[in-house]
Amino acid sequence: MTLGVNYLMFACTLLKNIVPDVDIEVIEEHFKAKEGVSGTALKIAEKLDLEKENINSVRAGGIVGKHEVVFGFPYQTVRLVHESISREAFGNGALFAARELADKPKGLYNFEDILRPYFELKEG
Repeated sequence: MTLGVNYLMFACTLLKNIVPDVDIEVIEEHFKAKEGVSGTALKIAEKLDLEKENINSVRAGGIVGKHEVVFGFPYQTVRLVHESISREAFGNGALFAARELADKPKGLYNFEDILRPYFELKEG
């Protein structure tokens, strides 16, 4: 997964924690030949406690990958979107994680552990 899609999942989790009863749908788009629901869309759904039925798939042309999470509130929606426009994005996420973990103590980390400090509000 890319760094951007990990940011998307983290932000989606924060929003769902604020409003746990909101309606949520996931829309994922990929190249025409991709079969089945993407693993990324399944991971997003898992993080948000959604059923597979809440994932909508589009297959067209040469789309690398796009994931949109729609939060349906009464009278408004919030949409969070991530789109990979090149497969190079996948390597950048791995390099970011490696740099972030270089000075950390040995242990098991996930991307959420790496990103959490970036989402903390700084006072002052």
